[in-house]
Amino acid sequence: MNFNLFIKNLFSRCIGIIVTPKVEWIKIKEEDSSIFQLITGFLLPLILLAVFASMIGSYIQMVGTGFVPDVLVTSGLRPFLSISLSIVISILAVNALIGTFGGTPNVNQASKLVVYSFVPGILVAIIFGMAPWFYILGLFFLYSFYIFYLGTPVLLNLPTERQSNFSTLSSTTILIIYLMVSFILSSFFGAIQ
Repeated sequence: MNFNLFIKNLFSRCIGIIVTPKVEWIKIKEEDSSIFQLITGFLLPLILLAVFASMIGSYIQMVGTGFVPDVLVTSGLRPFLSISLSIVISILAVNALIGTFGGTPNVNQASKLVVYSFVPGILVAIIFGMAPWFYILGLFFLYSFYIFYLGTPVLLNLPTERQSNFSTLSSTTILIIYLMVSFILSSFFGAIQ
């Protein structure tokens, strides 16, 4: 595999889903990729960027106070677990909601919808990892709702009158899942330190 091409495709997908989500959702629908390819070829590299950014940010904060390797490991593990668990639980929840709103549950489509909608949140995690004082940029995570809303009619065969309600409920569910997972992990890692 050509590493430069891989990185180029990764970043062009991220830029595409943020800048022109309507066009990018159509491209995503036409792709024939499995959940494994989605996770290994797109999600995992982004999560690893968030992990390394968090570790670098922690290292920068430790300069002058003494190097503690456990803090680096903990600071890298927190975004990995919070993003990974949030996405897995969200995929399961969205897939269950598809059936509730008159569609046919499809884990592959639900995973595409959730993973690509999470891109702004992962980018926020990368920025927070490096520079945790940019809290206002956390609002960029809310852009995920819009991306999810645009992807729903493209990827899912839901009745037109139910798509808006599905998008609203699913986005809210994803946000609640992310906040709960983050809170639980923060409490857990806070107790460890």
